[in-house]
Amino acid sequence: MRGIKATGMDWENAYDPAEFAEKHGLTLGQAKIVLNSNGPSRHKCDMAAVAFRRVLDLKRQKAVLPSRSATEG
Repeated sequence: MRGIKATGMDWENAYDPAEFAEKHGLTLGQAKIVLNSNGPSRHKCDMAAVAFRRVLDLKRQKAVLPSRSATEG
């Protein structure tokens, strides 16, 4: 049970935050949030990063689109 702490999580094989940030196009801060929120599972963190990026993209698109009231005048 090498690398497994009392919590039962194997952080020894977890992503390095800088490596994870580069892989998923995140800032280092964003990468740390995703990693800390999802534990050491690389698969779980990869899936969470995809979801996180989708939300960022949706927010970016929403900010670019004109509001309905501005187009209804």
